[in-house]
Amino acid sequence: MNYINSIIRILEIPPFKSPNDILSIKFRVQLPYLRNNPKQHTIVDCTIWGELAYDLVNYYRTNDYALIEGYISVLPNHVKNNPTITLNIVRLYPYLLFKQ
Repeated sequence: MNYINSIIRILEIPPFKSPNDILSIKFRVQLPYLRNNPKQHTIVDCTIWGELAYDLVNYYRTNDYALIEGYISVLPNHVKNNPTITLNIVRLYPYLLFKQ
């Protein structure tokens, strides 16, 4: 696992899931462009836990930007020849919030 600091764009915010009384949310975000491939968006599956999940649901909307700190993991996907990227968010800071 690797530690990452990045600005993300929130693509969706699903409702809470709480198996075993631990609140967690799984959602998709978009990372900034990669230097080698500037025309391709990087869509990542994220997981956020506990009080940060409450903050995400209550204060953030889709297409908002946030500064995050977390752990990124890349798993090979042999079927599509694309790696599966997952991000476990540890800290979440508002960066650019839009009013809707």
